[in-house]
This record gives sequence, C-alpha cells and structure tokens, in this order.
Amino acid sequence: MDCVFCSIVSGETPADVVLDEPELVAFLDRRPVFKGHVLLVPRQHVDTLLDLPVDLHATLLGAAQRLAAAAVEGLGA
Repeated sequence: MDCVFCSIVSGETPADVVLDEPELVAFLDRRPVFKGHVLLVPRQHVDTLLDLPVDLHATLLGAAQRLAAAAVEGLGA
C-alpha cells in the first residue's frame, strides 16, 4: 500500500513537521488553501477517521486544539 502520510511519518518523504509526538505527527500542507493549514495524522496507518482507535480520540483532539491555538497565535489564522 502506498500512503503518503505513512511515508512522511516514517521520514521517507520530507515534510515541514510542526508536531512530533509518540502517537501523532503534524506537518504543513504543501499546497495550502488557507494560511496555517496543518495535517495531523496518527503514526499508525488509519484509513479514515471512523477507523481511528478509540484510545487515540482524546490524544488526536487535544493535539488538534493545540495546533489550532498555535495557528491563531502565531499566524492570526
């Protein structure tokens, strides 16, 4: 399976990483439509949000909130 997100998480594909945690990685969108657009993905491959393991729900949401706050504070986005 070829997954660009897994390739970024593994370091095979370069990315501008803004969050690197044991269970999650966040990086800047290469072609953002909006200023401050960040992609947040779990380190383990997950096809869709519906497939996200329950034990990662709070971790993912907490990281999303921190990233959103940083975008507002740092970019006014």
